[in-house]
Amino acid sequence: VLGKTHPITLNTIMNMAITYDVGLKDFVKAEEMYRQALDGLEKSLGKEHERTKKCAHNLACLYQASAMNSKPKMTELVKEYPHLVNEGAWVSRMVLK
Repeated sequence: VLGKTHPITLNTIMNMAITYDVGLKDFVKAEEMYRQALDGLEKSLGKEHERTKKCAHNLACLYQASAMNSKPKMTELVKEYPHLVNEGAWVSRMVLK
């Protein structure tokens, strides 16, 4: 039985967040689930693991696509995951505005 902090469980939570984000446009629930997955992935796999970085990227995409007072959240996320700046000019523009 997999626990709440197992990487497969956390990956499932991230996939559910994608459904709330892209499919249902429930950005509040999606952010909550991305954060839960990201926190768990950081603890279980570390910040440099590809799956953790992918989750951070998905959260950044959520902030970019929604109007959730995203600039402060994006700025904080980029501080934690500087690789996001290299993934797209939209991240840099959003943080620097």
